Amino acid sequence: MTDVIKKRRFKITNIILLIIVMGIFVYIAELQGWINIYNEGQATLIESDTILTLDTKEKTYVGVNNKQIYKITTDGITAYDFDKQEIWSDTLSLNSIIVKQRTPYIAVGSKDGKSVILFNDKGRQTEITTTNPIIYFSVNQEGSMVTIEENEKSHTVTAYDKSGKFICKRTSFIENDGYPIVAEISPNSNLLLVSYININEPQVVSTLIGIDVTDKQTEQLDNIKYGIKQKDNLIYALEFINENTLVSVGDKKVTWYDTEGNEQTTKSNLYSVFTPYIMEMSKYGDGYLPLIISEKPAQNIIHRQDQLIYLNSKGQEIFKLQLKEGAESFYSDSSGVVYKSEGIFKGYDRLGNLIFEYSPTLDVSKVIYSTTLKRGIAINKEKVILLTPKKERK
Repeated sequence: MTDVIKKRRFKITNIILLIIVMGIFVYIAELQGWINIYNEGQATLIESDTILTLDTKEKTYVGVNNKQIYKITTDGITAYDFDKQEIWSDTLSLNSIIVKQRTPYIAVGSKDGKSVILFNDKGRQTEITTTNPIIYFSVNQEGSMVTIEENEKSHTVTAYDKSGKFICKRTSFIENDGYPIVAEISPNSNLLLVSYININEPQVVSTLIGIDVTDKQTEQLDNIKYGIKQKDNLIYALEFINENTLVSVGDKKVTWYDTEGNEQTTKSNLYSVFTPYIMEMSKYGDGYLPLIISEKPAQNIIHRQDQLIYLNSKGQEIFKLQLKEGAESFYSDSSGVVYKSEGIFKGYDRLGNLIFEYSPTLDVSKVIYSTTLKRGIAINKEKVILLTPKKERK
């Protein structure tokens, strides 16, 4: 074999290896959210077809879970694909509807009820029942659930796994700890976080309690890892934006913690117009916390000038968009956000790219968009409408 042929083969081999390495890098970068090779620019969505007709006399909740559309009434839950075909259904008996979703899990209960039913995209998974009325419940992306039960002088916060098996609980008395406002279990189900509000202090005091779910051997009461007090700040929401970062959202300040309870950063006077709630936490990258904020949240929506901002796990601002008016609705998941302002719905991806606009011809309360299917749904009182890019209309 001549030296020329050897050099040529060596060069070809290096080129092939370089292509493979570049392909792997692009794949990882896409997963991490560093780049978005699939973003094809802004699309104009139009009303294409009616997927579901809703009974205006019924209490109804509609959502999207993976590639399924689900409808919940007080009598039952039904899941459909985007082509209107029923996938699965189940019966319910509720007097009202409260839904908490962390894709692919959906937890369903009712106001002051004594049970929470867990579903995923295959159907019913389990049901938990309690002795006392449930005033709050939540679910994480593993299907672990948390309930807050109310007794006459105390509250019990209980965690369960996705099969409904008891994990841990903490009972607190109002005269000592105050009232539990919100509770969440970490994405890996190892840590239970509870925010208490004590109104007996000279000023409002929120206490964030971290409970070690995995430590079954310690005799210490409740396996409490730490307790963090925030004075003059009502913590009303807790969000995990990645496996290791918790954000507490209060009426006066927003604080980032690691799972050991160490404060990373704090931002004061960050007034969120909507309670932050991410349907699905991103499994890759630094994570993000999308917020609609306003300097004057109590002002009339027409005169209020809101901002859409993204904050990463270090509390750094990675995207900001000034709105001309106040936002009327807000939805967020791992792919991005959808908000309504000036009567128009707009969707932005995690990188801050505008991916769609939709001008409704009906009174629409919510829009949910699937980046994988490149289709969405619009929900009003009477029906659920399929939204498709204008170029796809037949």
